[in-house]
Amino acid sequence: MNHVRGLVGTTQTLRQIFLPSADSQAVRFAGHRITRRQTRCYRFQPVRQHAPLPPRPEPQMMRRPPPPPRPVNLQQKYGPQKDAKGSKDGKDHNGLIKDEGIPARRVQIVNEDGSLGEPIPLGAALHTFDRYVNVLLQVAPETAERPAICKITSKGLLQQKVQAKTKAPKDPTHALKQVELNWGIDGHDLSHRMKMVETYFEKGKKVEFILLQKDKRKKKLPTPEKARELVTTIKEQIAEMGAVETKKMEGTLLGRLTIYAEKSKKP
Repeated sequence: MNHVRGLVGTTQTLRQIFLPSADSQAVRFAGHRITRRQTRCYRFQPVRQHAPLPPRPEPQMMRRPPPPPRPVNLQQKYGPQKDAKGSKDGKDHNGLIKDEGIPARRVQIVNEDGSLGEPIPLGAALHTFDRYVNVLLQVAPETAERPAICKITSKGLLQQKVQAKTKAPKDPTHALKQVELNWGIDGHDLSHRMKMVETYFEKGKKVEFILLQKDKRKKKLPTPEKARELVTTIKEQIAEMGAVETKKMEGTLLGRLTIYAEKSKKP
């Protein structure tokens, strides 16, 4: 029993020596932590306000083109443009003066009954009709006494008139016939050719006599005297038919010689 008591006393003595010091150290450490946390300083910096970034551009491939403006009327949609082939005096390729090509500031429009309307500016006159189907055609140019006289005409009717004019048959009086004669032609062939020429003169046609040597290998060239006699014979027969020479003959003897003749217009 004495031995056990001695051990217990020793254990308690050691606990009193070491345990209080450990507890006090823990308390000291805890106080130190609290003190540091309470005395910690924080530095706050002002927040800088940055300018907002510009919006990113939309990719070009994703953009849609804006829709075209809708026309208010048919004049804005189908209004004719100036003729690119027009001349300086305002005429187009058909020789007509119309629409913006009219060289006048004020115009008078011919009414359906044939009377003339009041003088109005050209721009205002172009808005008085449907330009999709009609045109403003100049009838008389502007003068110092009056403005230009114009008429509203249908495009279809105007096109028909232009086509009829271009397809009109040519005046037969302006037709030209060429008659080729060989320098070595005989009297019988010459008489037959001159009868054919007489029918040309009766129809009012102009005739060109072309003398030449077609094939030098088959026929020999006549002498200059024979060639002059042939030219004289042709001119005499032309006069007998009531025709005259319109131009001086051109060319060379025994070469290519041309005589111009036409039926005389005198009674």
